[in-house]
Amino acid sequence: MIILPEEKTFYAQALDQVERAENGKIIITKFLTLREQAIYKEIVKGRDVDLKFAGGYPFAERRKGSLVPHDITIDVDYKIDCLKITYNKRYLDITHRNVLGTLMSLGLDRSLFGDIVLGDEEVFIFVSQDIVPVLLNEFTHINNVPIKISLYADEVLIQPRYDQKEIIISSMRIDNLVSHVYNLSRDSTKKHIQEGLVYRNFLVCKDADEICQAGDIISVRKFGRFQVGELLRTTKTGKLVVLVNIPSA
Repeated sequence: MIILPEEKTFYAQALDQVERAENGKIIITKFLTLREQAIYKEIVKGRDVDLKFAGGYPFAERRKGSLVPHDITIDVDYKIDCLKITYNKRYLDITHRNVLGTLMSLGLDRSLFGDIVLGDEEVFIFVSQDIVPVLLNEFTHINNVPIKISLYADEVLIQPRYDQKEIIISSMRIDNLVSHVYNLSRDSTKKHIQEGLVYRNFLVCKDADEICQAGDIISVRKFGRFQVGELLRTTKTGKLVVLVNIPSA
């Protein structure tokens, strides 16, 4: 696994936690991105440590990790609570972006809360238990519109939302996919790949001609991520019509 310069501090901290678990400590991480989870998976290979993840609901992407020595059996408490937000749809159009922006404006670190799940009439946020009092007291408005927030004990079964897009490409090379999804030039895409800003399944991609498959997750720093979907058809000129799934804003 390639570790980028800006990831070295995180890698060192993760390695320290894994080594402490090898020495008998039970460690619970903060909420981790999918890339960070992949780094932990790489570090624990061949070590006497059990690594598991939990994010509060079945479809979670941002999750906490537990590091438990092999010889210890325990039911791990990840200390995750779910908060439910209700609001008046006449005055507020909720998006993932404006919920996240309001949370960040409270001075909270992003690693203290996990997925933000949008429902039809409500929003669910999975958070570390220690910041629940702050949110219940201070998270009262989004875009200056009042909201109601409360602890939610039932299971959340809402699946993440995706926007689907059809692209026409000459091959399944990663540079083709990235340039068409984000409307980047081939030179710009190549530069992003050379600088280590493009990931395939949360591993740094260094080869522009790497071939992708349906189900692959492609991430581009500062642009977002998408999942490669099915090959819909081949045009008369031999081009591929491919479906991609892009997380809704």
